[in-house]
Amino acid sequence: MKILATGMEWAEHRPGGLNYYFADYLKAMNQYGHTVEGLISSERKVMEAPSYIRDVVSGSAKLGTYQRMKFFHASIRDRTSVITPDIINPHFGLYASLTTRRFIPGHVPIVTHFHGPWAQESLVEDGGNQITKLLRYQIKKRIEQTTYRRSDAFIVLSDYFRALLSREFGIAKDSIHRIPGAADIERFRPSENRGALREELGILEDQKVLFCARRLVRRMGIDQLIRAMAEVSREAPSTLLFIAGQGALKEEYEQLIEELRLQSTVRLLGRVSDEDLVRWYQAADLSVVPTRTLEGFGLVTTESLACGTPVLGTPYGGTKEILEPFSNQLLFREGSPDAIAEKIISILKGDCSIPSREECRQHVLQHYTWTKVARSVTRVFDQAIQQRKELGKYESSLL
Repeated sequence: MKILATGMEWAEHRPGGLNYYFADYLKAMNQYGHTVEGLISSERKVMEAPSYIRDVVSGSAKLGTYQRMKFFHASIRDRTSVITPDIINPHFGLYASLTTRRFIPGHVPIVTHFHGPWAQESLVEDGGNQITKLLRYQIKKRIEQTTYRRSDAFIVLSDYFRALLSREFGIAKDSIHRIPGAADIERFRPSENRGALREELGILEDQKVLFCARRLVRRMGIDQLIRAMAEVSREAPSTLLFIAGQGALKEEYEQLIEELRLQSTVRLLGRVSDEDLVRWYQAADLSVVPTRTLEGFGLVTTESLACGTPVLGTPYGGTKEILEPFSNQLLFREGSPDAIAEKIISILKGDCSIPSREECRQHVLQHYTWTKVARSVTRVFDQAIQQRKELGKYESSLL
């Protein structure tokens, strides 16, 4: 089938869960045999992307939010008339908000990937005074509501987001389909020589390495993990924590590390390349996902497991849904620094048994591959197309 999908930015320019998912998802759907076209904004940056990725603002000056919305609207309208898609598949509500059914053929369904409550995430992460934050939240929530009303069906990556989408936006649960994310098992795989890799990264033989790949924003819980390291370093002094990612709280976290005197224990790596991300997963003894709230899935969890590295996470949202069926020993009892430190120390001291590196890899191969995602999404699309056809027949019978 022909799929016209809309995303946000290209992942190489703006790393993030949605952008990485969008790139890997379209690749999987293309390999599954579909004709795909993905619309994104590159913000005039040079983009090395597959031929099915189209930049909606190519050659334009840097644009504001509303201008980007208009470019997405124009591109969706133009591409719909050119390729006549079988499915319209938005992945970010804002950039699909100006798209109405007026120029979409009646038989073409809109199936929306819901990657999270944009307005709610902003309320948690945005700065400014409370009145301004609340006003921005209300505007964004209204945009989301308008966009989602046009959708025939939804795809979410977790039961947590399925419940949230139904509760916050009044979407019928029978129109929401849970299809977990995945890991690129060819890219994210165990190192052929982990010892040599650790040596290249400057890791000593007796050192234990914790790795965390997260944006440096409040809801990701990085500050809780850093605080936990104060206790971890006392109980297991050869333990190091490396944090990969960018964000507005970088200076705050640098100051926190200094206040806790953890400069020799905790290191902020900043943004790492895609290649180095894999290397850090492979080299680490444990990955940590300390998210406080609104964790819809967490591709970082499946990516680390695919590399053979066990993941410790907070017992919330998508993280819990991935880890609990695998081993509940991988979950912190809560997201506090004490709970994080307690679990890490118990594992490092051998008091808590967790899955082996091989078991981690096998868990992903069995449950979280992009082939499984493509197959499941195709079933949802087929169902939506059939329902649109039946709706068309019913409406015709009323004429």
